[in-house]
Amino acid sequence: MKAPVLPAWFDDEIRHVVGAEVAHVVLLHGDVHGLFPNPDAEGEDEPPYLSLRRFLDKVLDARPLVVSYNIASGLSFLTSGMARRFRALTGLEPKADPQDPVASARASLAERRGLPKEPEACLPLVEAALQKVERAAAVIWSVHAVAPVVSPGIPLSPLDRTNLERLKNWARDEAMQQKQALAILVSPHAGDVHRELRQPGCGIHPVEIPRPLHAERATFIRKVTGRRKFRLPEGLDAEVLARATQGMSLRQLRELFLRAKERKTPLDLDFVKARKGELLNQEYGDVMDIVEPDRRLEDLGGCEHVKAYFRGVLDAIQKGERRLVPMGVTLMGPPGTGKTALVEALAGEAGFNFVKIRNVRSMWVGESESRMESLIGGLRSLAPVVVMNDEADLAEQGRDAPRGDSGVSERLMKMWMELLSDPRIRGEVIVISCTNRPDRIDPALKRSGRSDERILLPMPSWEERVAILQVQFRRHRVENDLPNLSAFGEATEGMSGADIEKVVLSAYRFAVEAGRGVVRGEDLTRALRDFIPSASQAEIDRMTLAGVLESSSRRLLPRHVKDIVDQIARRKLVEDMDDWMKQIHERQILEA
Repeated sequence: MKAPVLPAWFDDEIRHVVGAEVAHVVLLHGDVHGLFPNPDAEGEDEPPYLSLRRFLDKVLDARPLVVSYNIASGLSFLTSGMARRFRALTGLEPKADPQDPVASARASLAERRGLPKEPEACLPLVEAALQKVERAAAVIWSVHAVAPVVSPGIPLSPLDRTNLERLKNWARDEAMQQKQALAILVSPHAGDVHRELRQPGCGIHPVEIPRPLHAERATFIRKVTGRRKFRLPEGLDAEVLARATQGMSLRQLRELFLRAKERKTPLDLDFVKARKGELLNQEYGDVMDIVEPDRRLEDLGGCEHVKAYFRGVLDAIQKGERRLVPMGVTLMGPPGTGKTALVEALAGEAGFNFVKIRNVRSMWVGESESRMESLIGGLRSLAPVVVMNDEADLAEQGRDAPRGDSGVSERLMKMWMELLSDPRIRGEVIVISCTNRPDRIDPALKRSGRSDERILLPMPSWEERVAILQVQFRRHRVENDLPNLSAFGEATEGMSGADIEKVVLSAYRFAVEAGRGVVRGEDLTRALRDFIPSASQAEIDRMTLAGVLESSSRRLLPRHVKDIVDQIARRKLVEDMDDWMKQIHERQILEA
């Protein structure tokens, strides 16, 4: 009989680790609510995919005793025989003796009372079984409810402390190791479990269940459609649908088929993309927004040096040259200079998923770390993905800044930096940080390998402002009677791309109010006179100088950067201007 093909997280992690006697207690987290290939699915009678609970039942059923514990439902067993053996081993099933009425009464009472449910009563019983029975296994579901996270400095309750210490002791229990016992602790998020069970060296081996890869989704689709319950329309095959559902679990993918069946219509890509966005935003909505990009680089005016760099990145992606794809990029400059639009355009051109990160911090104990874990796991599962980290200077301030949050910031920073430094994400997860003040970001996050390039987007030049005017009229489909837009280049001096967009829409509003659907010169002139900038020139100059000093490549500086710096120096609006200029000259940033 052919051995079943098991998921890598079980075959390469749990079986390998236990077989090599590296550990006999594992913490299973990640896609614990997903679906998994049935190792016994050889005929039509067996379902091809199972829940995690049923999957573990299948792969552990060769063991002589398998016990599961859930804080809500208590103890359960694979068979009634295992239940009887467990009762006998743990003294919960005293034998009735016709000659001893007291013993008979105790046996009758024990039978009526049933098994306990409280963790402080059940965990010692499970421990005894693991110590006594050769190759016994135990699965502790929702272990975060048994050993919860607490605020640093706040002690666990005596019962929670007892449960925590018991689980820690299992990892060092020689009797369990000699008996080749296996204990699986299950939680959707490792960050929800008390950190003492996650510390390196504690003896508990963490195993993450990842979201299914493209090939796994394609196989699932073929099996589902091959069972004649669901059909794919003409032109939509398993490979196309697998690409369109990147980041989704198999359970979510099955829900797509069920929804289509309920609607009595075949699946189509528009429905898949819309439903995918709904499902993933429901799941990850507290840590990220998943957006369908609708921009391309050609839709943007100006920013030519950044667009040229991104075209090089896109070319490397197309050719599979992962070494030429940056681990991360930091876009710097005043507000409204096109940072967000550029990131969205990169995702759209690459055909990658596009997400915007939210603040993961929470007032509740342990929830910030749990959200960060969810964010990182979500980004890995959505890969290939372009990630926009907006206002990075607010979220990633230096580690020396005052915190007062009992180490939460340091732990979040460490988790984030580990992701950015992981070479496995190169070409798969591209993190673009956007900031007005790069000097406030922790230097460790700006170093090469985490942010390979730091690129300045200053206020647009005259040529760029004219190009932006043309793009905005075209993007918003605003008709105009303006044969020479370049005449308005000087009138937009000091405006960002976002400012110009607002002016174009205001001009259209004035035209509509005048009973016209076409913008004339008088409408645009009125909109320009009406506009009040959102930032002072001094603030813009300071942000620009900070971006110049933080730039990582002379090649990627805007062509007119020397003129920009000279104009800032002449205006003398920035405090300590001499110090800024001294740093620029000492580092020879503007030297050819």
